Amino acid sequence: MDKKKKKAGILNSTFYRVYFSLVALALIAVVIGLVWLNGVVKDYETAQPVHVAEQVARLFEISDYASLYAMDTSAQDISGGDMNFYVEQMKALTAGKTIAWRAAFSSNADEKQYGVTLDGERFASFTLVPSGETTGHGNRLWKPGSVTTNVVLKGSGAEGDPVAAAYRVEVPTGYTVTVDGEALTEADVVVAAKSVLPEDFLPSGVTAPTLTEYGFDSESESPNIVVTTPAGQTAELQPDGENRWTCPVPENAEFREKYGQAVIKLGERIAKYTAKDLSRAAILTNVVSDSPAEKILKKFSNSWAPSHKSSSINNAVVSEFYVLSEDCFTCRVEFNFVLTSRRENDYVYPTAYTLCIVRRKGEGKLYNIVFN
Repeated sequence: MDKKKKKAGILNSTFYRVYFSLVALALIAVVIGLVWLNGVVKDYETAQPVHVAEQVARLFEISDYASLYAMDTSAQDISGGDMNFYVEQMKALTAGKTIAWRAAFSSNADEKQYGVTLDGERFASFTLVPSGETTGHGNRLWKPGSVTTNVVLKGSGAEGDPVAAAYRVEVPTGYTVTVDGEALTEADVVVAAKSVLPEDFLPSGVTAPTLTEYGFDSESESPNIVVTTPAGQTAELQPDGENRWTCPVPENAEFREKYGQAVIKLGERIAKYTAKDLSRAAILTNVVSDSPAEKILKKFSNSWAPSHKSSSINNAVVSEFYVLSEDCFTCRVEFNFVLTSRRENDYVYPTAYTLCIVRRKGEGKLYNIVFN
């Protein structure tokens, strides 16, 4: 009688033993990789300067001017070295008003700048600087730098007479400023021809707009300040803090209307590239070859973004639209960059870029960029 051979079980097969071992090793590697990636993301998030900025901004929000006094580069000019006067006057100035803050442009990679507003008007600024320490994954950590308040606190004379107070007004270079009918001169200039754009941001031969700041004293609570353009037109002043005014460089509204949506679309493509949702080859089709923007984008480490299935932007705004030549303009684009996870959770990142766009063969191309 023929005996039937008993079939070998699957676990007795050398092939399947090797196969399942490899599968198990692969699963272990995936788990380890996910744990490592999660650690990298957490490490990156922990090192973000916004966490330190929130601590400094909190001092303004709770009116802790005793702590701010030691950091304020303007404290001596404001109070004459009297901390109690500084604290009392700053609390009185800000009582009942809304404090807000946001990141501001900085051309220095070793300094983060932030602006503070009081009821929507510029009130102060502060900086963060590298602490000299890094995280376990090499991300550098930040610490508070300095604070500058844009106010002038006024006392009174021996018999209650008003004391002359310092005033500031910032206007585009070349504009004329008169105070109570008297024109300010070069002798009144505090800051001359300050560029509104970073150094070396523009192509060779293209000049950036500049602002000139004047300072003057007045015993009047409301001096009559008139700003006139080179064409003889009266320019509008905006409050810019206590006893400060500014007249911004005029934007080209026609160009903004014509190219604003294209700039927003470009900003979205840049953001998607930073999150690996757009390839390098794809983004470089929008960039001038061998330009600063190309170098910046090629070096950008786009591994920061958490795992997500899609990305989008909302609340996009284009501002500071300056046409500098027939073939060059600059602008600032701001929006919320939203990453939607596979669990339908949203990560929202406020994003801002300052862009330099040039014309190449009839088409606008990115020449330079600053991540704000």
